[in-house]
Amino acid sequence: MPIPVASKRPPQGSPDPSVCDRFRRYWVRHRTLFWALHSIWALAAGGVVIYLARERYGFVPWVILFLTLTWGSTLLFSRTIADDNGSSDNTEPPGLHREVASYLTRAMYQETLFFLLPFYWYSTVVRSPNIVFSALLVGLAVLSCVDLVFDRWLRTRVLFGIVYFATVTFAAINLVLPILLPVDPAFGTPLAALVAVGSAIPLAVRGSLTGRSDRIWVGLLAAVFLVFMVGLPRLVPPVPLRLKNVTFTSDIDRATLVPVDSLRFNVRSGQLRGAIFILVEVFAPSSLPTSVTLEWKRDGETFRTSREIEIIAHELGFRIWDGYHSETGKVPPGKYAVVFRTSGNRVFGVAEINVSAE
Repeated sequence: MPIPVASKRPPQGSPDPSVCDRFRRYWVRHRTLFWALHSIWALAAGGVVIYLARERYGFVPWVILFLTLTWGSTLLFSRTIADDNGSSDNTEPPGLHREVASYLTRAMYQETLFFLLPFYWYSTVVRSPNIVFSALLVGLAVLSCVDLVFDRWLRTRVLFGIVYFATVTFAAINLVLPILLPVDPAFGTPLAALVAVGSAIPLAVRGSLTGRSDRIWVGLLAAVFLVFMVGLPRLVPPVPLRLKNVTFTSDIDRATLVPVDSLRFNVRSGQLRGAIFILVEVFAPSSLPTSVTLEWKRDGETFRTSREIEIIAHELGFRIWDGYHSETGKVPPGKYAVVFRTSGNRVFGVAEINVSAE
């Protein structure tokens, strides 16, 4: 007698799964693969944004719109975090509405960070302390593209989301403020830090930070953030200032600021006639008042520092010059470097030339 086989059909009378239910099941089954592929696409799209953002300072004010959208989506997402923490297991895949909220937040972070990167690297000197902050932005941009990790951290770590948002906001405001207002980056950086901390406060209030220990942690992080950004400005590139052109010369016309020649990287001491000069153009996308100091080094040792020069950088490049006259009538051989600093002792450029003996 044949053994009856259980039917795989749903019992008679039970309703068929709706389209939404079937889509939800399909999404849960393939969610990891989809977000992994999306991470690759996001990194590629970020590279395109970096390429398109080069030299396009006219689009910088649009960062304000991106920040507003990011703030709004983060504010909404912080509410969903609070709901998840109180009602469900954060290790489970989130619902579709939370997936959408998380995706919008991540997309805004990705676009903002990748847009900011080229402008910060213009003002970054690799062998200076400000490489720290630029490297941090690169790391945050890449992290925002790792969807599965970034989404889980946003959903389960409220403090991470607040600190992440404050850092991105600071980086954006620090760039936009000197462009929209004629303010020295030395004042713009502390102001940007205050705006970043202030904008993060509603996120902390609306999120799940209700305990005393949570509030203490937020206060400590805000204090550390302000001390870091206000007290250690050398770690932040002085955007949007950057060097446009640099020329070493054996002499320069003081009236027209035209160099008599252009020295290449290697030059003999006898060609210099006892002196070496440098002519530079300091660029800013809009009129930007600041001060510049030139520090001369030979084989890594500082031997001369210019006076503080008050300038107004602009898009055509504000030209300044400085020179070194040897007391012996002959420029000593060695590797010369001129370090350009702005207010707050912030490095924004280095020029080098090698002087060899006869």
